[in-house]
Amino acid sequence: MFARRWLDLVLLCVLLEVLMPSCAFSQQPAPGTADALRLTLKEAVQLALKQNPQRVIAQILTSQSDRNGQIARSSLLPQAGIAATGAVKQYNLQSVEYLPGRKAAGPFQYIEAGPVFSQTLLDLPLIRGYQIGQEGRRAARADEKTTREAVVSAVVNQYLLVLRALAVRDAASSRVALADRLYTQASDLQKNGIGLNIDTVRANVELQNERQNLIDADSQTRTTRYVLAELLELPKDQEIEVTDRLDFYQLPQLDRDALLKDALSIRPEIRSLASQSRIARLSTNSAREQRLPRLGFSGFWFYQGQHFDNGIPAYSYLLSLDFPLFTGGRIHAQVENAKLEEQRVDQSRRALEDRIVREVKTAFDELNAARSAVDVANLGYALANDEVAQAERRFRAGVTTNVEVITAQDALARASDNQISALYRFNLSRAALARATGNIEATYSK
Repeated sequence: MFARRWLDLVLLCVLLEVLMPSCAFSQQPAPGTADALRLTLKEAVQLALKQNPQRVIAQILTSQSDRNGQIARSSLLPQAGIAATGAVKQYNLQSVEYLPGRKAAGPFQYIEAGPVFSQTLLDLPLIRGYQIGQEGRRAARADEKTTREAVVSAVVNQYLLVLRALAVRDAASSRVALADRLYTQASDLQKNGIGLNIDTVRANVELQNERQNLIDADSQTRTTRYVLAELLELPKDQEIEVTDRLDFYQLPQLDRDALLKDALSIRPEIRSLASQSRIARLSTNSAREQRLPRLGFSGFWFYQGQHFDNGIPAYSYLLSLDFPLFTGGRIHAQVENAKLEEQRVDQSRRALEDRIVREVKTAFDELNAARSAVDVANLGYALANDEVAQAERRFRAGVTTNVEVITAQDALARASDNQISALYRFNLSRAALARATGNIEATYSK
């Protein structure tokens, strides 16, 4: 009895040793796979604002503008440093005074060390440069905001494309199931001697068409997600899944005139051009003020001597006045060039305002039309479903061929596409209106 139990125990150990490696292998994740990143539209926008390259570049440019402003300000502040010199010299006195013959001076040595300093007392072009730097910082921040709005708009539009592709795929899958059911029904009726072979063939053709549509729709869901992953700067092996869906929701009543007024005041492009306009005026003033005198102060205090132990204090304080009289037409040309820049910025602002008005009006009308289109598409989809159900019952009862069923299927496919397109158009026009009014980041990231 003991020997038998021992034998059973040995056989059990051998069996576990054989089975455990295969079990352990089956529990290991497949190599090269990564968990899909599930994102809502809000989370996708927030992620893009965090790591999209275009947004990062815009932030870098803003930081560079801040540093340029600091550089321009430094020219107006006192400058100080420490200077030291040590030298051994010899020269011919004939180089500094008339002598009948050559006469050497030196060699001699000297040392000097101490602080040097300077301060601009009056230099209007430098002051204008500082003001231009400050406006440049404001313009850079407005440009960064413009980039953020553009990035959010691109992410929202691509996310909506993914949602539309998923909706199309789901609709195609439903139509494949319906076509398969109708094909099975036609085959059964033919087998029972009630249906015709042409009905079965026709149903099979419709089934294959729907399967092809499903293949295309499934491919579209993948390719649209690749673009979204690129916008979000995701790793190359990171898959992405969207968790929202195309939907319709009621919006508050909108006033077009109020939207236009807000857009013309808060769009970052408007603020950037306003700063550019002020920069152009400051550049004109700076070029014109080059004709005015510039006043500066500089000096040094040195400890001078032949050696460190026999020096005496030496100093120099210099007040300088620079008054240009003739510059070969340079100042006049710079003034005229700055005036031309003012005109260019003014025309750019006019063109931008016209574009903003057009974008707001277009998005407003598109949104209103999309609202109505959703209602019509929903009604059409419900009617198409009812038509398919009635045609299927008539075909099953032998009242008609499945031509009526196929026609109803085609009508259902068009109604489904219309419904998806209407929902996509509604969500897209809402995003376009938010972009046109300069509120797309606030709308989708908070």
